[in-house]
Amino acid sequence: MHTSTENRSPASTGRPVDATSLPAERRSERGRHVGSSEAAALFNLSPYVTRLELYLRKRGELPERDLSANEAVRWGQYLEPAVGQGVADRMGWTVRKVHRYHTHPEVAGMGCSLDFEVVSHERGAGILEVKTVDRLAFRGWEDGRPPIHYELQLQHQLACTGRLWGAIGVLIGGNELRVVPYERHEGAIRRIEREVPAFWREVLEGRPPKPDYASDLRTLTALYRHATRGSFLDLRGSSRVRELCARYVAACDAERTARRQRDSAKAELVELIGSAETTWADGYRISARTVAGGPVAYVREPYRGFRITRFGGRREREHANDH
Repeated sequence: MHTSTENRSPASTGRPVDATSLPAERRSERGRHVGSSEAAALFNLSPYVTRLELYLRKRGELPERDLSANEAVRWGQYLEPAVGQGVADRMGWTVRKVHRYHTHPEVAGMGCSLDFEVVSHERGAGILEVKTVDRLAFRGWEDGRPPIHYELQLQHQLACTGRLWGAIGVLIGGNELRVVPYERHEGAIRRIEREVPAFWREVLEGRPPKPDYASDLRTLTALYRHATRGSFLDLRGSSRVRELCARYVAACDAERTARRQRDSAKAELVELIGSAETTWADGYRISARTVAGGPVAYVREPYRGFRITRFGGRREREHANDH
């Protein structure tokens, strides 16, 4: 049997999902709304979640990520009150923690939680969103400005609350505080307000958005994690599948060549620097500290092995990516 997968969308149950039919844990405020931290995903501008992944999680087809063991998330929560107070002291503002969940007054399925609000301010009440950022990550910020997904998060919050201004307070590397104020941006808010209902129509009608293949590998491998034992699919005759296999094999070959070149350069550098922990060269600094050893234990999640075998002529070559 020949089956083509060209223009095929990720599998879906095909059944419209009503929020009241979801399990109890999915009927929470967050589950029934697109939150401010998810706003950038609507435009595939989030570094954490794509629109397809967000769609699958709102449908209940993928579980929410467990971030309880994420050290960055945990320390961000610990430091949030200190950063909020630091911003208040630096700017001379009065801020208070916000515990109430805000829903948009006109757009169903759009809501947000706030970190802090600025009160008793001459410009009226404002919003304060606080972040803790690793210094290495901060170096990637253009001109030192918060990235677009942070800005969209704040504009989403301004839309839900009707506030006219807000600020992002960022603690960089644990010892540098920056506060960036923002006005309400009506153009950005209108885009978000249009996209939220469109997204929920996709969710309720079971119409998954087209994957962003450059970013959705993790989402698609999680969605299709389990292979049906003994199943077979014949895609001979599909030029697209052949093209993708050729591209994958070529990338594996290039990666293998690059890895050999990298390892060769590293071996010679290790010989040159010897036992030095830090070495300076023209235009470069080499850090080679000793990392303490010790037992490492973890529980491996199930995954599908992935292997492409190129055949033809007298030799077969396999290109594997088990993760």
